[in-house]
Amino acid sequence: MANPAWQPEAVEGLRAGKPTVLVTVLRSAGSAPRGGGAKIWVNETQTWGTIGGGHLEYQAIALARETLANNTAPQRKVQRYALGPSLGQCCGGVVWLAFERLDAGDLAWCNEVEAALGQRRSVIRRVPFNDADPVQIYLSEQAAAGFNVDEARWDDDQGILEDRIMAASLTVVVCGAGHVGRAIINVLGTLPVNVVWLDPRDDLWPEQVPANVQCLQGDAEDVRDLPNDACWLVLTHNHALDLEIVQEIMARKSFRFLGLIGSATKKARFVSRLRRQFPEAMVARMQCPIGLVKTSSKLPEVIAVSAVAQLLSLD
Repeated sequence: MANPAWQPEAVEGLRAGKPTVLVTVLRSAGSAPRGGGAKIWVNETQTWGTIGGGHLEYQAIALARETLANNTAPQRKVQRYALGPSLGQCCGGVVWLAFERLDAGDLAWCNEVEAALGQRRSVIRRVPFNDADPVQIYLSEQAAAGFNVDEARWDDDQGILEDRIMAASLTVVVCGAGHVGRAIINVLGTLPVNVVWLDPRDDLWPEQVPANVQCLQGDAEDVRDLPNDACWLVLTHNHALDLEIVQEIMARKSFRFLGLIGSATKKARFVSRLRRQFPEAMVARMQCPIGLVKTSSKLPEVIAVSAVAQLLSLD
């Protein structure tokens, strides 16, 4: 789904007959842990997502479960929280939370949202807080701005929440399913991005991959079929294949980021070859080695964190 605010596991609970409360940050004033649109889903025994942790989240979970236990309580309500000493937090701001009790009757609009996000389309939920009118779903052509996928607007006059659930706009292609590739996938799997994991070998994929990751068995020729504005991390098991992939990426003349794992010697050899085919400005866009922070560590996890941090810095 590539949107951490949308939790398929929580929706599966609804399908299994477990009522759930969806808690959304309506808005905040001053210093607050999360902004409008952040969500946590709560049923009797589990939670998914976060609105920032701390006592605010603890109290929100408690109120959600009180709502689940009391069938006569309002199905939708708004609660104001001051993030001061009385709440055990020192942020100093104010947060307004929307509570929605969901059951099997909400599966229709949940299915609409899942279908839209599965097609990488954004949606707007229009939620009247009067317990009578249904939730309405609208498709939106607006995509997420970088890594910002949460947004909510509150209409005080009408008592309506406009909840924007944004499809991820950023695609990251990870070329290579070795130990560094796996470590990078583990990090990207937690972020609001679409990920393509490319490798010519078909026996390296783990049994389970994050929901936002598509495994693609292929080589340099498959580069042509992937999004033009993608971010590329090239780190296969074979230097010759790395070069072929980089050549295909540059031949398309359109990419947001191109990172190549390797040493200074590898970079020099690649640059020498690439300059014979492509303009100097194009070759200069290739980042080698990858990573925001220079480190002597060879640990895959360290390389992964640094590489993903470099992508985050593009936002």
